[in-house]
Amino acid sequence: MGSIFSQIPASAGRLAAFVMLAFFAIVSAPSAQDRGAEGADPVVARVDGTAIRQSDVLAGLENLPPQYADLPRETLIKAVMEKIIDGTLAANRARAAGLHKDPAYLLARSRAESQLLEQLFIQRLVERKITKRAVLRRYQRDRKSLVRGKRVRARHILLKTRQRALAVIDELRRGQDFAELARTYSTGPSKTQGGDLGFFKRDQMAPAFSKAAFALRKGEYSRAPVQTKFGWHVIKVEDIKAAAPPPFEEVRAELERKMTDEVIDKEMQSLRKGAKIERFLPAAPK
Repeated sequence: MGSIFSQIPASAGRLAAFVMLAFFAIVSAPSAQDRGAEGADPVVARVDGTAIRQSDVLAGLENLPPQYADLPRETLIKAVMEKIIDGTLAANRARAAGLHKDPAYLLARSRAESQLLEQLFIQRLVERKITKRAVLRRYQRDRKSLVRGKRVRARHILLKTRQRALAVIDELRRGQDFAELARTYSTGPSKTQGGDLGFFKRDQMAPAFSKAAFALRKGEYSRAPVQTKFGWHVIKVEDIKAAAPPPFEEVRAELERKMTDEVIDKEMQSLRKGAKIERFLPAAPK
């Protein structure tokens, strides 16, 4: 067929990897009896009596390279089906030719089996150890070390000269609204929002700007213009958020990654302690 795999640019390495995954999915597939009821995993095609099941196609979809993600799912399903059919035909012919007894195949199968078992072992280990409850306990234990620095929400009016900034400060002293003055006089992109910059941390702004903003209390504005490379600023602090730990969901993924590394390292160390490991390294070349 005119497969999408031949029509869309893809690296040879990725395509070859996909073909091999499809191939091994077929040659190592369990029998129909092992799969359970037909309805749970229906047969979607047969090739010379060899059943191709829905799970085979779904596995092929999961292993597609990212460049296929935007294509219609129906198109991908058909293309994956044809690729698996080709793989099944090749695998059946290889068996008929006795290649399943070839030393190269046996070595590759042995290596693939070891890699799959390693991956499954680690997956099950992580699923057992890194539960939501376990991550939440870690969050509660370490929340003090996760504290996020003080943040302020400020408005500013950006002006080209110190004299213009002083004139704006004078208008503020006379009771003019800061946001309206920002919309009228500011030359910065935030003027349409009344100069509102939202919340920011100290290191997110120019040093002089941050020094002035973080020295103000809520509701205060700067009594003297603040100069940065962008011009002269008049600053008003609208709100302050004190240093506090971030919400659990915000750091959950980071904690899970850290805990996963720890669990795997600990397990590998334990396995090494209980194993007899012999190393036969070749002599270093002179």
